[in-house]
Amino acid sequence: MNKELEANTNLSHYRIVSKIGAGGMGDVYLAQDTKLDRRVAIKFLSASLEADEQAKSRLVREARAAAKLDHPNICSIYEVSEGDGRSFIVMQHVEGETLDVRMKRKPFDPSECLSISSQVADALAEAHAQGIIHRDIKPSNILITPRGKVKVLDFGLAKIMSDRVTVDPDAETAMLLTQTGVVLGTAPYMSPEQLRAEKLDGRSDIFSYGVLLYEMVSGRRPFEARSLAELSSAILMRDPPPLQSHSGVVPAGYEALILKCLQKEPSRRYQTMVELSVDLDRVSRECESGNIPASIGDAHTIRMDPAASKPPRSWPLMGSRTVAAFVVLVILTLALVGYVRFFRHPVTNAQPVGKYENSPAYDAYLRARVSLKSENPAQIENAIVLLKQAISVDPSFAPGFAALARAYNIKSFYFSAPDSEKKQLNEDAAVYVEKALSLDPNLAEGHFARGITLWTHANHFPHEAVIRSYRRALELDPNFDEAYHQLGLVYFHIGMLDKAEAEIEKATNINPSNTMARFRFGVIDIYRGKYEDAYFIFKSTPLSSNPSLWAFLCASALWRMGRAEEATQLLDDYLQKYPQDQGGVGTSVKAMMLAKAGKNREAESAIQRSIEFGRGFGHFHHTAYNIASAYALMNQTELAIKWLQDAADDGFPCYPLFANDTNLESLRQDERFIAFMAKLKQQWEHYQATL
Repeated sequence: MNKELEANTNLSHYRIVSKIGAGGMGDVYLAQDTKLDRRVAIKFLSASLEADEQAKSRLVREARAAAKLDHPNICSIYEVSEGDGRSFIVMQHVEGETLDVRMKRKPFDPSECLSISSQVADALAEAHAQGIIHRDIKPSNILITPRGKVKVLDFGLAKIMSDRVTVDPDAETAMLLTQTGVVLGTAPYMSPEQLRAEKLDGRSDIFSYGVLLYEMVSGRRPFEARSLAELSSAILMRDPPPLQSHSGVVPAGYEALILKCLQKEPSRRYQTMVELSVDLDRVSRECESGNIPASIGDAHTIRMDPAASKPPRSWPLMGSRTVAAFVVLVILTLALVGYVRFFRHPVTNAQPVGKYENSPAYDAYLRARVSLKSENPAQIENAIVLLKQAISVDPSFAPGFAALARAYNIKSFYFSAPDSEKKQLNEDAAVYVEKALSLDPNLAEGHFARGITLWTHANHFPHEAVIRSYRRALELDPNFDEAYHQLGLVYFHIGMLDKAEAEIEKATNINPSNTMARFRFGVIDIYRGKYEDAYFIFKSTPLSSNPSLWAFLCASALWRMGRAEEATQLLDDYLQKYPQDQGGVGTSVKAMMLAKAGKNREAESAIQRSIEFGRGFGHFHHTAYNIASAYALMNQTELAIKWLQDAADDGFPCYPLFANDTNLESLRQDERFIAFMAKLKQQWEHYQATL
């Protein structure tokens, strides 16, 4: 038996603070990472695992695989190491309460259920895409932060314990154990194939996810029994009882989605988390809009396998007076919304994307939208394939053309490609935008796509025209969170920081899970010189889809705070993992740091590398600004002004940043810089007055 560690015990560069938990895997401690000045959770292996070298080596191997996962809804694994003769895993420490604790304290309302469901689904989709199965999805492995952010715990830790399964027939506990005594999974949440000790894939996690959702909605598990044998029999043989919600309301399609997850045969469940996410997104939108089908025969219900259990109602039985009151409330609400939208935002013949839901192209379009949430090259290629299928099936499907324009824009803007290929991508994107708007002039996504495809280096970043396009999209759809986000993005590029903050706040209020939008608050703080506030936001908002942006801005904030050593370590780790350094942004930060340290020759070398890396990158203007700062720190005034001019001309005329950045102090008395700043200020004042 391993001894308990005392406070202030040191293991490598970790200092133990206190014990915070224990389980089958071993003890968990809160610790301080003295090297990176952050709190971490350290999970030590149990004595039984330490004694089993095979299990120990497999655990370490799988934990290292899980450490590759980088997603805002996954608790990150930082390190797998040994100290004091014990193996341990260092993980992200997150404040909050686990889902099982939260369920006992207060029932969830439908919107909370859907938000948590969506975040857990996103985490599982990312893990499955990386070939990692959780195998122990349950409420105690789902943590909810005070702000409603979900973190899935213990990824990769359950996967390695699936080969040898034995069940104690006399056990009162609802746990299944391996021969080494390590918890394999919590029985009420295990899939039938997991109980049968069969080879598992992601569909086993989907079953466990369905159990989790059922319990979250109803407050009870779908399979309950007095003994482990009875429980196993229920999971293998019995259908779950009809779903009864705490709140008396089950959002349309939600029950059918849960029941599809709980099918006994894996072939009858959702086959992937991406497929499930499409239906979950549709349920969420219907719930938000109040469009709740009266029966499961509605066109928008979840498609079940014909051989599967007959899905029950989408709407629970309610008293007639309650129903009547609810109907009256909905009618009054819709009347009020219609009045406000008509008189405050008159729109001629505007129709939402929902009118296209009966198109045979709609499912492919929804699947593509899931892929478009990531700026990952493989995901974007998948979206392009799906969207081409959509418009081939239905050539009148306007949203498909708009989304395809967006996909081409991302591919051109962010990923390296020959100039000729970028030119073709940009031209095709413009054609698809015009096609979408010719089919539906009042399509919000079409006007959004027009703005996004205009705002490029090839078009010289026409900020005012882009802002008009986004505003038109928002007139047509006031709940379009990504349009608010991108509008805010343009605003802070041109130095309108207060307006940028207001628009991005609208985006995050509509969609709290828009991680990229939330991250932008930190960017605005950087431009205001609030480096500690910025770093706090960056630390709490990891960007799995855009690691270069995260590393560049985190390192910038750390360096500005005087923590150069940490900034250097962060950049070195990033550049080791991503040696091509998208856009050259990380390397350009290194150039500034080297210049500040008086290492001019090394700084110049870093500048040249950043130029090479950044060729063709849409946001190269940030790299250009960092290059200018490096030259200013080296007192090379002419080159500094040249690169500042390049940054401003190429989409980044952020006057407040240029005016207050201490890195540019050596330029302040130069007449050329004074003239440049006067012109920049005049442009900024024009934006302030007209936008």
